[in-house]
Amino acid sequence: MPSLRSRFLNWFPVLLVLLAFLAVRLPGLGRFITTDEALWLRRSANFRLALHQQDWPSAFQSPHPGALTQWAGAAAYQIVFPDYARLGTPDIRDPDLLRLLENRGVNPMRILAVGRGLLLALHAAALVAVCVFATRLLGPWAAAVGGGLLALDPFLAGHQRLLHLDGLLASLIPLAVLAFLDFLQTRQAGSLLAAGLATGLAWLTKTPAIFLLPALLGLGLLADLRSRPAGWRRSTLLAAGVALLLGVLLFWALFPAMWANPLGSLQSMASYTLGTAEGEHSGPLFFLGQVYPDGELGYAGWSFYLVSFIARSTPLVLLGLALAAWFGVRQSGTPGRATASWLALSGLGFLLLMTIASKKMDRYGLPALPFLILIAGWGWAAALQSIALRRRQVATAAGLLLAALLTILPNQPYYLNYYNPLIGRADKVMMIGWGEGLDQAAQYLSRQPGIAGAGVASWYSVSFQWMYSYPLEDIPIVSQLSEASLADLLSMDYLVIYVHQWQRGTPQNLLDALTPLDPAHSIWIGGQEYVRVYRLGK
Repeated sequence: MPSLRSRFLNWFPVLLVLLAFLAVRLPGLGRFITTDEALWLRRSANFRLALHQQDWPSAFQSPHPGALTQWAGAAAYQIVFPDYARLGTPDIRDPDLLRLLENRGVNPMRILAVGRGLLLALHAAALVAVCVFATRLLGPWAAAVGGGLLALDPFLAGHQRLLHLDGLLASLIPLAVLAFLDFLQTRQAGSLLAAGLATGLAWLTKTPAIFLLPALLGLGLLADLRSRPAGWRRSTLLAAGVALLLGVLLFWALFPAMWANPLGSLQSMASYTLGTAEGEHSGPLFFLGQVYPDGELGYAGWSFYLVSFIARSTPLVLLGLALAAWFGVRQSGTPGRATASWLALSGLGFLLLMTIASKKMDRYGLPALPFLILIAGWGWAAALQSIALRRRQVATAAGLLLAALLTILPNQPYYLNYYNPLIGRADKVMMIGWGEGLDQAAQYLSRQPGIAGAGVASWYSVSFQWMYSYPLEDIPIVSQLSEASLADLLSMDYLVIYVHQWQRGTPQNLLDALTPLDPAHSIWIGGQEYVRVYRLGK
């Protein structure tokens, strides 16, 4: 039986990874809001009301479906503003929701911070489980370095501290695959249970998690073909089916809309998924210096996620992947090599699924990133183990993680503004910005004399309104404004223009009208201009 000291030594790297994970994600949870989070806060309010009234069909707020995000958001309303269940109205509009919170003296950003914190607890639990399975499958060095790179990755950190979906998928999909790979080696029921639970939670989050259906079945089938089990009782394909069945049961149990209208809910989800895969709901997209007005990249789409991965990754991860390729080819007997191959197949398979879909955003490929980071950790571990002295191994590993820490810290609290320095100017490569810096614009405007009676219009006005307490108009997402709409916006006292707009030329005639003017205030983050505030009125 392991001694207390050996147990501590086994868990110590995991605890360090967890501390690093929380240290970079917890600060500033209520400082700013990203574009889509305002939508999820409203959906969470409606979800909370549906639960209170036991109106199960109304619990279907999104075909994503985003159920976990809405559970966290609904719990945040219950914690911060428990009277919402009594005072809220069905399908409330964003202005009415904010007005209700303001009238009751509730800080809306506190609801956001609590909801983010609740999801962060789930992320932390998933990370610990990933480190445990990685230790068994890849070895302790690979798990420690890979776990540290996961905890300190800017792109992951930026999304995993949001009340949103893609960060959740990036925690749950790799966990499901790792747990099932561990089951294939150990035949432990707990690993199979973890794979099923992670699968169900991923399905509750976003429809691309359907990837786990062929992934787990494929792994089970390949394992059966290699081992040729004697009878169905030992079939890993059957075990994969059990894990998927557990996922289905959890999906049904935690998605109230399934209780009332299961077929209708599934049909709506499938219809939405096919629509977005074919390019519906896409606006203009900027990629490699070119604007695609309808979001259709054509042949350039095949390189989108490769470019996005390089742009969003760090030099440490890229070098770790190069080391993994080197040791994987040169040293076939390296422990964990087979698992690293399966992780590579899983990550690339998910990216292929996203590449086939017409609608593309860098965050859609996020669930593949942990697979690749763990492989990079395995590559670094193989390099560390080639060092003779253990003290030098420990010192080198500590230096790697210190470098990762120094990479992420300067970007706090936005993190999403980090881009790999190897690509040069990110705004010349891909579309950047998801609301970062708008909090500073809201603070700047709130300090201006007479702002309470001023006319202000903003890009991303729905999310901007959560940080700005005065009346606000919207700058619509269109290529060209009508003459009347253009005149209305130019009659405002202040216009808040975002980096997305001048990258994509949206709306172009408004940008043309502002070209001769100098902004009254500009907001720069990490050497990149994100927001321009124009003062037009007297």
